[in-house]
Amino acid sequence: MKLLIDAGNTRTKWAWCPEDASHASTAWQVHALEHEQWLQADVEAQRLLQAIEQAEQVWLSNVAGSDWLQRLPALGDKLHLVQSQASALGVQNAYEQPSQLGSDRWCSMLAVWQQFGRPTLIVTAGTAMTIDALVVNKAGARFAGGTIQPGLRLMWQSLQQGAAQLDYAYPLERDALPGFAQESRQAMWLGCLQALAASVSAQFERMLALVDSVPLLVLTGGDAPLLNRYLPGTLSAQAIIVDNLVLKGLACLAKNTDE
Repeated sequence: MKLLIDAGNTRTKWAWCPEDASHASTAWQVHALEHEQWLQADVEAQRLLQAIEQAEQVWLSNVAGSDWLQRLPALGDKLHLVQSQASALGVQNAYEQPSQLGSDRWCSMLAVWQQFGRPTLIVTAGTAMTIDALVVNKAGARFAGGTIQPGLRLMWQSLQQGAAQLDYAYPLERDALPGFAQESRQAMWLGCLQALAASVSAQFERMLALVDSVPLLVLTGGDAPLLNRYLPGTLSAQAIIVDNLVLKGLACLAKNTDE
């Protein structure tokens, strides 16, 4: 059995590798825990540790850092700690130093290529928001580059901490708001969301200049559905929301080792 682990910026997701991992209709049973749970070894962390012990192989994407790794038991050869490469599964990496690219972004790219096989702008709306370009032409598939910026909650926190009179609690409601807010808390919310949406729109326009056909727009991450509501109508209508891209990319890599 192959265990897949996505240790992200704020939480960890894990799942057993399904038989047909690359198929869009495959059912995934995904478990999640916050980093505090992992570091404090609570019940959910113990469940993951038990799965690690049972696994024949452990495929790990870690952007959580060294503190997360310190809780991992010694696994020897059964641990596959994924790092970005110059190429994998038919995708070339445009980074001058390929290993600098976060393993989560690389896995997401590979998953999208395996599932769709088309030029795609990949937007991950999580703790940070990343926007990555998968270009496909006669030369093949290539990660052309991307951007990283604060995600929705980080933007909100920066306003909380940097402006004395904007110390509002992070909103729990997800109601759609008009283009101009009538009170400061809503104005912060709209400002943050519109900044993210504008970045997606700008990168999509740049993507159009790199490919011969209209690219796909794939959204993933916890804030993907919310972000999609604030994209321009044409972009929102064509966006595809895909969950667990990092785990799916890990599954593609794990499957490839058997072929």
